[in-house]
Amino acid sequence: MKKLILLFACVSLFTACSVDDEPNLLLVPAEVVETNLPSLFAPGENFIVEVTYLLPDVCHNSAGLQVTRGAEHGDERRDIYITGVASIREGTVCDTEGGDLEREGSFRIIIDENHPYTFYLWNGLDEDGENIFTEIIVPVGVANTTGE
Repeated sequence: MKKLILLFACVSLFTACSVDDEPNLLLVPAEVVETNLPSLFAPGENFIVEVTYLLPDVCHNSAGLQVTRGAEHGDERRDIYITGVASIREGTVCDTEGGDLEREGSFRIIIDENHPYTFYLWNGLDEDGENIFTEIIVPVGVANTTGE
């Protein structure tokens, strides 16, 4: 019985479908152009951040958002990096111009610290290939509703 299972496993390995026939799906960053970040977070707030990003061209598809913290612990935990993500099949030749390149996504953040949160919106690469970010700092506190 063991030999039969081993034979079946070997045959399965050699007759399995090949993924080499399919072009690879490439994921690329997409520029973040707008968010709905407030001027102030309330402590304990559960906030949905809406993000607008641009696909590189009409041949790309939306693949969502990449949202990461600067670290799991410490001050960098409040550093939030936001990048749009676009996808395209490897080898796609894009000769189409125009079209609506704006896409939207969102994510939820719980404001669980009483210190400012810094959001880094990805804007592209500089001439040296380094990431460029727009930095938005949102303090945490209680809004003054008395007008003083």
